[in-house]
Amino acid sequence: MKVKKQETIQNLEVSAKKWGLAAACMGNVIWGFTYLFTRIAMREASPMVILAVRFDITFLLLLMMVLSGRWQVSYRGKKVGCLLFFSILEPLYFFFESYCIYYTNATYAGVALAIAPILSIFLGALFLKEYPTRHQAVFSIFPVVGVILITMVGQRLGFVRPIGILFLFFTCLTSALNKPANRRSAEQFTPFERTFMMILISAAAYTGAVLVLLKGNVKELVRPLAVPGFLIPVLILSIVSSIGANMLINYAAGKLSVTMMATAGALCTLCSMFAGVIFLGEPMTVVSFIGSLLVLIGIWQVAKE
Repeated sequence: MKVKKQETIQNLEVSAKKWGLAAACMGNVIWGFTYLFTRIAMREASPMVILAVRFDITFLLLLMMVLSGRWQVSYRGKKVGCLLFFSILEPLYFFFESYCIYYTNATYAGVALAIAPILSIFLGALFLKEYPTRHQAVFSIFPVVGVILITMVGQRLGFVRPIGILFLFFTCLTSALNKPANRRSAEQFTPFERTFMMILISAAAYTGAVLVLLKGNVKELVRPLAVPGFLIPVLILSIVSSIGANMLINYAAGKLSVTMMATAGALCTLCSMFAGVIFLGEPMTVVSFIGSLLVLIGIWQVAKE
């Protein structure tokens, strides 16, 4: 009986890992295509306006889901400190990334975010005692190298201001902290509860920041909503990315180790590149193809453990 019980538990763990890995991969694939829709929306509005409108719409949709009674959130009696920390990382990340690119460029930001998964694995081992195997440690480097190749190919590094390096550091740090914080929050909160809190804080932060920039001009904030070229991509970003992808990633965080979550994150950059190649006619070089292979090999080998 004990042997059968142990086998049942092992089978359930393997099944949970497979579903978690599938969710993590799908979530990162969706995130990879968000850059495409963001570029389309940027023809009509600034990045900060896009973020504010996107997360405001997302929060209203989540609130409607809660009010319908089909989805529930319960934070009473739970330790919300880690959840708040995880949720605050989202708006902080976008803030640091925006100024990182402004004071350096997209190439430096991309390289920094490629290194973030390694830092995530280190932080997971430090705070959660989740240690990667030697096999995982070796192959987790493959996606990092692949993303660096994809990011740097065909681009010039250009001039970098000293303050840009500081923003680059905080961009990398907030990205790296996200996965261990999500993993710890998953111990007490459901994927929907984590998504709801993260969207709430993001909507408040982005809307507040934009209203300050626009000097309280609400009409200027909602003006792009009348343009189909803005409304359609923003709705896709709100429903498919902010709700769908976050739910998938938050589900996966409760099933997978930080190592596997961090490695699967490389799919985001990979899909972003292919979206540009397929839909925007951007070039596909030999170096970027090699980088893509390294990403896929690394994820496959890490997931085998």
